[in-house]
Amino acid sequence: MRLFRRKPKKIGLALGGGGARGLAHIHVLETLDELGIRPHAIAGTSIGSIMGALYASGLTGLEIRDLVDRLLLRNVEKVSDVFTRKDILRWIGLIDPSFQRGSLVKGEKFVRFLSESMDCSAFEELQIPLHVSTTDYTSGQEVVFSSGDLLSAVRASMAIPGFFAPVEREGKVLVDGGLVNPLPYNLLKQECDAVIAVDVSGSLEMPNKRPDFFDAMLGSFDIVQSALISEQLRRDPPAVYLKPDLHGIRILEFNKAGLVFEQSEPIRGLLKDKAGRLL
Repeated sequence: MRLFRRKPKKIGLALGGGGARGLAHIHVLETLDELGIRPHAIAGTSIGSIMGALYASGLTGLEIRDLVDRLLLRNVEKVSDVFTRKDILRWIGLIDPSFQRGSLVKGEKFVRFLSESMDCSAFEELQIPLHVSTTDYTSGQEVVFSSGDLLSAVRASMAIPGFFAPVEREGKVLVDGGLVNPLPYNLLKQECDAVIAVDVSGSLEMPNKRPDFFDAMLGSFDIVQSALISEQLRRDPPAVYLKPDLHGIRILEFNKAGLVFEQSEPIRGLLKDKAGRLL
């Protein structure tokens, strides 16, 4: 009797955008390491592209956690404090102010730090194929990068309009991919048998008061992302959809990293349960 070994499934991993809430992706990466699951390909938007690039470069989930711990703004109460408090010089090494109209931060030094941490500057140097979603500011269309310069693609994908300077590449002005595709699992469906999509868009909890400039801009971004993801899930859901129960955390509140990790801890068990059904 001849036995046939079942061919392993190609599992894709889509890491959504959500700013500080995207730190929850680390739980997913650590759990994949624990389960011995190596994604066939990764797609990322905004912070998802950052986490995806680090993981695709060969870093483990634990190594990414250690890296993030060195970057966190632990002593800042709210994002506006980064730009107004006297200790702004503490962050000048990685958060480089932009003197261009329409943006506060260039983001070049931060991305350079990422490059040094993962020892990669091109998609072709990654150990796992990666697709990075960005938005063409002029046309409003999605632009996906899977080859060539990695750093400019990641910097564009995280360029929240009004905060981070846009990136010019291939004749286009590129900004945050979350404007058009905040959970880019559709980019993996052609090359993977099943896709794990991690949604960190958070809950729409708007304070019952008049928002200030920062709250209004970032709250509007949350609303757009949630609407896009809801429609995408309705049309064509992924094989595995994970959404940690995150609340009280806005896009740039990286000072709440401890709260993010605490609230998203249950996602580890959910992933173990659902991933087992895929294999």
